[in-house]
Amino acid sequence: MPKWQWMGRARLAGAVVALAALALVIATARSTSGTSQTLTASAVTGTPPAIENEAGKTPDAPDQYQDFKDSSGQDVSTAQLARAQAQADAVPSAPGASPWQLTGPTNVGGRVTDLVVDNQAPDSLYVAASGGGVWKSTDAGMTYTSVWPATTVQTIGAIAQASDGTLYTGTGEANPPGGGLTYFGDGMYKSTDGGAHWSHIGLEQSASIGRIVVDPTNPDVVYAAATGAVSRSAGQRGLYKTSDGGKTWTQVLAPPNATTGAVDVAIDPSNPQRVYAALWDHKRNNGARVYGGIGSGLFRSDDGGATWKRLENITTPLPTYDTAQTGLKADASLGRIGIAIAPNDPKRVYVVTGAPYGPDKGSYVSNDYGDSFQTMGRAYANGGYQWWFGRIYVDPKDENHLFNADVSLRESNDGGATWHNSSGPHSDHHAMGWDLRVPNRVYNGDDGGIYRSDANGASGTWNHAKYEPWNQSYHMAVAQDNPNRIVTGLQDNGSVRDWTSANPKPTDLSQFNSYGGGDGHWVLIDPTDSNTYYSCSQNASCSGNTDNPDGTVTKWNFGKKPAGMRFTTDAQIVFDPSNTKTMYVGGTSVLRSTDQGRTWTTISPADDANSLPGPVPPDENDLGGEYSNQYATVTTIGPAKTDPNTIYAGTDTGKLWKTTDLGAHWTQLQGLPTRWVNFVTVDPTNANHVFAAFSGYREGDDSASVYETSDGGVTWKNVSSNLPNAPVEMITYDQPSGNLYAATDYGVFERKDGAANWYSLDGGLPNTPVLDVQLSGDHKWLYAATFGRSILRLPLSTSVDTGAGGGGVGGSVPATLSLTLGAPASFGAFTPGVDRQYTASTSANVISTAADATLSVSDPGHLANGAFALPDPLQVDLAPASWSGPVSNATAAITFHQHIGANDALRTGSYSRTLTFTLSTTTP
Repeated sequence: MPKWQWMGRARLAGAVVALAALALVIATARSTSGTSQTLTASAVTGTPPAIENEAGKTPDAPDQYQDFKDSSGQDVSTAQLARAQAQADAVPSAPGASPWQLTGPTNVGGRVTDLVVDNQAPDSLYVAASGGGVWKSTDAGMTYTSVWPATTVQTIGAIAQASDGTLYTGTGEANPPGGGLTYFGDGMYKSTDGGAHWSHIGLEQSASIGRIVVDPTNPDVVYAAATGAVSRSAGQRGLYKTSDGGKTWTQVLAPPNATTGAVDVAIDPSNPQRVYAALWDHKRNNGARVYGGIGSGLFRSDDGGATWKRLENITTPLPTYDTAQTGLKADASLGRIGIAIAPNDPKRVYVVTGAPYGPDKGSYVSNDYGDSFQTMGRAYANGGYQWWFGRIYVDPKDENHLFNADVSLRESNDGGATWHNSSGPHSDHHAMGWDLRVPNRVYNGDDGGIYRSDANGASGTWNHAKYEPWNQSYHMAVAQDNPNRIVTGLQDNGSVRDWTSANPKPTDLSQFNSYGGGDGHWVLIDPTDSNTYYSCSQNASCSGNTDNPDGTVTKWNFGKKPAGMRFTTDAQIVFDPSNTKTMYVGGTSVLRSTDQGRTWTTISPADDANSLPGPVPPDENDLGGEYSNQYATVTTIGPAKTDPNTIYAGTDTGKLWKTTDLGAHWTQLQGLPTRWVNFVTVDPTNANHVFAAFSGYREGDDSASVYETSDGGVTWKNVSSNLPNAPVEMITYDQPSGNLYAATDYGVFERKDGAANWYSLDGGLPNTPVLDVQLSGDHKWLYAATFGRSILRLPLSTSVDTGAGGGGVGGSVPATLSLTLGAPASFGAFTPGVDRQYTASTSANVISTAADATLSVSDPGHLANGAFALPDPLQVDLAPASWSGPVSNATAAITFHQHIGANDALRTGSYSRTLTFTLSTTTP
């Protein structure tokens, strides 16, 4: 438990009144006696002025896997989710825990679900991140600052802005299943001050919001497409309208059944009483998904939602690829529908549609407000994943210039007659918006973040954002010989690392580069040699890498695996801890390699009748066929370090097995829940001491998610205690300190060996799922991989006992850590219109009786003036930042750097940012 540390807070502030900007450092620090000292200074006034490789994999398979895993194959109610959150909130915070610090990646980007160009300020836009909240850019989309509360649900489905600048945001992603069932939202939010403050305005039971539109003539009139949940009931589905800014909501278009919700809505800018809406019938039962149904349809209201007309009149021959030949009519073959109105010619309406199992169904255009439609050229190139996109966009100045969201960004310059790719952005597109202040400027949001084109989206003209820290990490690994060497597997952004051949010992943990494609899943770094590391994409498609002394990289793909072997999306790879050239991977069977994955041997039964997971349950068979062979697999493998012949293996069918003869014989362990086994970890000093983590939401005696055995699985003890009744995604055991860390959808928790309860490590951790938690080799840092807010790390330290003298003459030195921050420092005046790097400095006085001490600082973020933030982040240098022995009144220089670009806008007023400095030790 992190107890032994000292923190101080520094505040950078400044005022701008006419031609310059000033920033001050106002610091606060606590002494070892518990008293506090505040250092202040008077203000001086001045004057103002990626890339993924799909490799044929379905884009939602990893998210669907997470959904099924978390539910452990059973229905989960909204009440269970709310109860788990309340239980997590009730877990006490670890005493003296440091705040989490953002590491990265910040340069890769993650899934964007929506965006809106700010109509109140130039070069400004708001971005909705799938699992990362709402972000704002004030430098034309290059860098972003979070404008979303860290404690609020982070999964965002839609965002819109009223004519007066009011922001409306819908939580929960409508793209199925939006990352997992626990990541759904809790309704609508509203901000009237540019995202500085948000209020919850209803639709709590909607689960996800597909799109929001605001009446251009009345900021209080809003329509929200409540999509519901793909795998559970949701009390509020269909199209909802408010006429009082969210105080009350009325369902104006009801779905015909419990599996249908609204997914898209568009409003005629010339006549706000004319509204278009799309309903989408879709469902999932365990492994089987049906993304279409009789409830899907396209509708129009000409009286503000009071009455509706179904639009299905297609006057030209239907596309040949519409296998049912039913067009827009109510039919089981009709899936997701996307709608767009041409702003400069509102009678022009475009529609794209999909079929239940992936292919698109038809693309249509109307020139009479939807009374009739004509078939246009095929808007989709991929043909397999229409339900992942379902969005079409029209250039506000040209009704014939279109973009369609697909794996690649599709563009038409002739009203949809022909289509081509607009190259440059990452794949899988979800959002687009034009900046009406700047001719030909358009923004695109996809699974790789945000891109901007100043050439109206022409191929090859897209520029990627530079700072967008909302990645979705599945797994991560930290080098055991260097805590700054990190790899992580990202949703749709492959496997990335924070070092290069030219910079093998990184100090900037925010910049990552790719070394593996697809969706990045399991990643490993050889604990005995961090120059060797591994990556996996879906279904155990893995490879190894070795950095050579001459700067080259040796890369190899894992060898052929047995024919007919099933591998789940997130199939684990793991080292034998006694010999890292030996590796294991789980599928229908446990496979073993003794040559770093180049060849494989099966060490458990492969036939369904005798395999460790058993046969595929009938309700996990995919009806569309595209997702077969995903389940009934080994999900976690735990080799013992002290006995290489002993291995534990868990399955998604709720079984935990053990072998003590390297797979010749397996025994199913009893006394455990029959739920998806998420992870098993073995004490490195004792092969009989094991922890197992389980998934699912259960009640009462069946609710426990973490178990411990000290006798090799003969008996088990429930050690879940006060953890929430929810999935535990990952556990990491720090044997020297006796601490067990648990990553969950509701935060990170820790438990000391033998302790009755868990503590929450919640210091500044955003409210987004944590899928992995890892320790650095020196046990000084705990890393958390979040599904929406990148990777964060927490400095760890050890509690201190002061000794007492034995007999005779002597004395004792009390354990001491003291951090005192120096006098305020000023950047001086910021000069508008000039590209310049500003520097300010102060110092810290350090006293430590420990064998080591480390000084760290929280994420500096951006200097802000209300909701207006400087585009470039604040940089902080510490010199020195660590000491290898006791020190008395040692000085650490603290230097602040702030870059102001020649084109950066500066706003009148005071800029400020509060930072936390932490002095900690691991060996007092």
